Amino acid sequence: MYLKAISIQNYRNLEPVSMALGQGFWAVLGENGQGKSNLLEAVSVLCMGRSRKADRDRDLVRFGESFMRLEGRFSREQRGDLESVVRVSEDGKELLLFGSAVTRLAKFIGEASCVLFNSNDVEMVLGEPSGHRLFLNEALGQVNQAYLFDLGRCRRALEQKNRALKDVRKGYAPASSIGIWDTQLSQHGGRVCARRDAFLRRLGDEAARLYTRLSGGAEELETRYAPSAGMPDDPQRWTEQIAERIAERKQDEILRGIALVGPQRDDFTMTLDGADVRSFASRGQARTAALALRLAQCRIAFEDTGEWPIVLLDDVFAELDVSRRQLVAELAGEAQQVFASSASESDLPSEMQPAARVIRVCRGSIAIEENAGAVQA
Repeated sequence: MYLKAISIQNYRNLEPVSMALGQGFWAVLGENGQGKSNLLEAVSVLCMGRSRKADRDRDLVRFGESFMRLEGRFSREQRGDLESVVRVSEDGKELLLFGSAVTRLAKFIGEASCVLFNSNDVEMVLGEPSGHRLFLNEALGQVNQAYLFDLGRCRRALEQKNRALKDVRKGYAPASSIGIWDTQLSQHGGRVCARRDAFLRRLGDEAARLYTRLSGGAEELETRYAPSAGMPDDPQRWTEQIAERIAERKQDEILRGIALVGPQRDDFTMTLDGADVRSFASRGQARTAALALRLAQCRIAFEDTGEWPIVLLDDVFAELDVSRRQLVAELAGEAQQVFASSASESDLPSEMQPAARVIRVCRGSIAIEENAGAVQA
């Protein structure tokens, strides 16, 4: 899979531009603060329908403008070419596929796929469980649309349950009114947890293999699912497992007025030689673990869809030593298309430079160096 063309209007600080692109390695070069990350983010938004960084869709609109519009044309080996549009205005967000409006984000995600690497991935490894769940939802959602539908149903059941719990706590409703939402949360949540468990087993195995290569075998990385309901003895009993834990904590939930069991409180743990990464890993070890996770995500996306996702490396190489730069370039280079941003050409792996096409970004203005057959280090 690769992005054949992109059109950008009023996106963050970027000047309007339309570009024809192609397969291979694209070096996105420019000084810090010029808009390199915004260009990579725009590609990600065309795949995901939303930004990982923006709290509100309106934040994606260039200051002083009333709307932003992104349009992309993708080449897909398995499903044919794709045209997608993301538009944000004062009236809200509009998603289109082949010119037709898509009303549910779950139907948009996965049509085109990408994996975005950036410096915040370290916080994903070291940070709160919410960051782990966001990673799972993005990674799994791009390769399994049924997961997103189950997740949506689970969230709706959770909203209703929390509303019912507050009513019971205040004496407005009997405790029995929660039962229907417990059942739905157990059913939909059970399917969410089962998919997370299976995905993390595969992801963990692949990430461990990649971490060994990236670290030179210095430590062993292990990734384990940590669901709030605990692990069932039988992987076919996720619904029963959640229902049993909900029953055990029923009084606590009523007293607190909030659901305490379900996918909304899941996590996963990462250890290096048995030591918890959050507590004991150095910044360098956490960065290597984050790279291993993202590279494993790429590999699993290829295995599940038959196509490599577009790889977006946002200023990743500057923090890596030469050997790790070369290895990341080798592993990411299996994709049909790679965009790598950098403030300095010298930070790019030497293996990527001869064949690289160059996109220059300066004060939001984007231009392809048509005569540049390679990066000039």
